[in-house]
Amino acid sequence: MRKNLVIDEVHLTVRVPADLPDGEAEAVYRALTGKGFMARLRRAVREVGRGTPGLTRVRVSVSR
Repeated sequence: MRKNLVIDEVHLTVRVPADLPDGEAEAVYRALTGKGFMARLRRAVREVGRGTPGLTRVRVSVSR
């Protein structure tokens, strides 16, 4: 028997200007793939879930 059922997925899309210099684009990529960004994103999602009626019993995961 399943313990959980996926009922929705939300995707985050990050766009940079096409003419962004390579060094700046790489800095954006490093920021997005760093542990700090993912940790802050997980905390933010957890906080929003706790403060939203109807989501108090659900499990939410943030993954790459």
